Amino acid sequence: METITLKSDLKKPVALRIIMVSFLLKVFIAFGLFYAINTGKLEIPNANPKFILYTAIVYVINLIGLIATALNGKLQIYRAIIIFDFIVSIPAKAIIGFIVAGYSFALSFHPKVKAFILSKSKS
Repeated sequence: METITLKSDLKKPVALRIIMVSFLLKVFIAFGLFYAINTGKLEIPNANPKFILYTAIVYVINLIGLIATALNGKLQIYRAIIIFDFIVSIPAKAIIGFIVAGYSFALSFHPKVKAFILSKSKS
């Protein structure tokens, strides 16, 4: 019996993993916050549950887009999604969204992240 091993030229860099995990945590935080405010378990003045829900849904779409662009080697689109994610956080006044998008954008310029994403475009 023959074993097949799949080898990748580059391992996923730690900075890229930080970006992806941060975006995933942001999705869970947004949906958790929506649930807590909507059920009345958390009272935040001027918090609109609709904005939080819309923001959480767009965070999910952005996460899917980040994964797809990273695997397809589209670095400029990858960065555009991060900038869009920052803009989406504005109506909900999502401070965590601002912070995650800010350091994720900075980490997208890390040489290992750039090399990993660009290596996917060649294959």
